[in-house]
Amino acid sequence: MVRFFATIAFLGVTHLCSSQVYTEKQTRHRFAQLNLGLDMQSGIGGSTQYLDAQGNSQSLNLDNNFSPRFIIGGTHFWGHADFYIGIPLFSSTLKKEHQEVIAVRGVETVFKYYPLRIEHNKIRPYIGTSLAPFYFVQRNNNFEYPNGPELNHTSFPLLGGFTFNSKNHLIELGFAWNYANSQDYYISRTQIEKINTPPVYATLSYRYMLETTLSAEEDWESGKTKKFTDILAEKGSLNGFYLGAGISSAFWLKETNYNQNLRPYIGKYSTSIMPDFTLGYYLHKPDLNLAVGYRGYATSTSTYGAVRQLKRKSFLVEATKFLFDYHGFVPFIGPSISYEKLSFEEHFEGAEIADVVENKPAYGLTFGWDIRPNRIQSWILRTNLRWYPNLFVEVEPNNKVSFDNLEFNFIQLIIYPNRMFK
Repeated sequence: MVRFFATIAFLGVTHLCSSQVYTEKQTRHRFAQLNLGLDMQSGIGGSTQYLDAQGNSQSLNLDNNFSPRFIIGGTHFWGHADFYIGIPLFSSTLKKEHQEVIAVRGVETVFKYYPLRIEHNKIRPYIGTSLAPFYFVQRNNNFEYPNGPELNHTSFPLLGGFTFNSKNHLIELGFAWNYANSQDYYISRTQIEKINTPPVYATLSYRYMLETTLSAEEDWESGKTKKFTDILAEKGSLNGFYLGAGISSAFWLKETNYNQNLRPYIGKYSTSIMPDFTLGYYLHKPDLNLAVGYRGYATSTSTYGAVRQLKRKSFLVEATKFLFDYHGFVPFIGPSISYEKLSFEEHFEGAEIADVVENKPAYGLTFGWDIRPNRIQSWILRTNLRWYPNLFVEVEPNNKVSFDNLEFNFIQLIIYPNRMFK
């Protein structure tokens, strides 16, 4: 991951220029700007319940928590939109009344809209929402098996705040209202109580803007890029292999009926993070990608004596067709076929209950978009989403463990080696 982020930063730094280039004119080469930075996020409020040593239900208020995050993303639509991911660097644990509680946001994907575009030395308000996984787990040390369930809830909070821009610097004060913060939680194997995750989040962030595409604008406007593109296309030189590398999140979408039937106190599994590598071949004339890839990831849980581990190894072949080109914003979609190795293990109070491995084909859908200022770039940035519905392992008759995931690779670096020296 460190090498990937360093590569992104290096490529951006080598093409630095004024960050408000879209104020002069709005062209495809001024459509988006990469940004990197840090923020500090604070969760405010929240409460939980627990059983004391006598078996009585008690209330416990959550402390305000602070979590630093690494930010990578970009402004789009000439300063009117901002998309980024916030990656938590570490989090704290509340320890009180024989309880240990972790209440944190996972990797958050943010979408913000600026009615007034971001401009130099001006404060701009924004509104927005995000794809915000919330992770909550409680350890009750009054129990023989103290680990409570991992609550994994993905919400869409409402965002608002203000951004100040000075040259390449973005400073932001923001707030998030997590209106769906009341959740059911098993405080024992049989007892459900309402807990309240933090309803409000505050963030203070700094980001540095990097301009990576403007250097190609002069050739585009003079017609040189089109002429060069036509020459290379005629020779077939724009067809070729590409390499892709990035970090993906896999969201577990369904609660499995195996849990519902046998262990209802175990809910959805936690979001998995994995490296995502792709080898592909690009066909210029039909504007089509053919690719193969591999993803391997796992998730696990330990809840009131039930220990689970799920693993997925997937080899895929996919074909994606670019749909249109809106000033360098180029969406694509296409089918995907994969060969899956899925495994599920469970131990209960130290005894093995299940150990199942299944190999099977799967069929999915891949969609996303490229930021592509022209079609002769030697590298671009891509966003991928992959969905494989109805993917599962049958542990026993009528009891299935779901592997129905949505994979989200927000930024993948795509490199075309054959274009580097043209």
